[in-house]
Amino acid sequence: MNKKIIFPIVGVALLSGSLLGYDTPIQANTYNNVDVNIEQDAKSEQTLMQKAQAKLKELTGNTYTLIQGTATKDSIHFKRENFKDDIIAYKADGKLETISIKINYEDLNGGKYQTKLKETWAALFPGEEPKYVNISESIYYEGTISSNAMQNKQIYMQENGEVYGVNYATDNASASVQKKAAQVLSKLTDGKVKQGAKLDRMFVRDGKPNVYQYKYKSEAMEVSFAIEEQTLELLQADVYHTDGKGVDNYEAFQEREKEKSAKIKNLTLDTLMKNAMKDAKMMLNLDLKGYKGARGTNAWDENHMTFTKEGAPSVTARFDKDGSFNSFIIDKYNQEIDFYGMTIVGPPNEELKLLID
Repeated sequence: MNKKIIFPIVGVALLSGSLLGYDTPIQANTYNNVDVNIEQDAKSEQTLMQKAQAKLKELTGNTYTLIQGTATKDSIHFKRENFKDDIIAYKADGKLETISIKINYEDLNGGKYQTKLKETWAALFPGEEPKYVNISESIYYEGTISSNAMQNKQIYMQENGEVYGVNYATDNASASVQKKAAQVLSKLTDGKVKQGAKLDRMFVRDGKPNVYQYKYKSEAMEVSFAIEEQTLELLQADVYHTDGKGVDNYEAFQEREKEKSAKIKNLTLDTLMKNAMKDAKMMLNLDLKGYKGARGTNAWDENHMTFTKEGAPSVTARFDKDGSFNSFIIDKYNQEIDFYGMTIVGPPNEELKLLID
């Protein structure tokens, strides 16, 4: 099995005349204000579109024709023409909110990541070339993923300059790991694994020893977990239940999130610690006795906790609005074992190429 490397790199229609054929001064001013507002909005969107084009030029080296995407209450969205899955969002004040685009490596034209990607692939996987690239930047994070599905390799570059090399396993893990995986899956799904269902492709993260991660998905839930090869220690467990309930618009989404946030804020640290100890034991067989817990302090991590104990790896966890925990990660190798953004799209050994929609 090929070893991986983890290392830091340098690196509205306009109002017409009145029905009487003339306007009072007040009406005329009202119409003028409407004209001005529309003109200002149009100029604002045009300016933001230019900023978005400049940002794409910075990232990819290419100049794209942009179209307006689905706007929300607080931001304006754009997409590259013919690319329906783009997320390019700017706040009304002109600040970038989120950008997430997919591009083939060979379509990069001297942008921010081209050189880094080439150098990193050469260092991590000599003789192999980057292919599919997903570039993401936002007010919360920055990260670039490059995959080569045929070679079962992937790299992930984070904003702090670190690079994670991922070598997807083409062969089965050892019998002991496979047996452990079956036991863990049954436990995390309460024995309700869909008959005939198989775990999604697994991949190996570089560690000492290797760490195997598995993912299972059904209509009712998504489960992922990671097992250390030699000790069979469970280093990560994540269970997400899907209720099939969505929201129809941004306002409804905001209202739901506001309600959820209020319930989370009402949870006490004592309640969370008590629930964490019970749930960590059940999900990971992890004893959190002696650990100190700290809650997330930002809007995007208010449902997260970090547990620390002298001489032991830290543990990060996520909880629901009722205070129960559904995710634990033991940060044993100072690397996040997470499926977020880390799965090659497409079947094994298929040459992935981004197609224009």
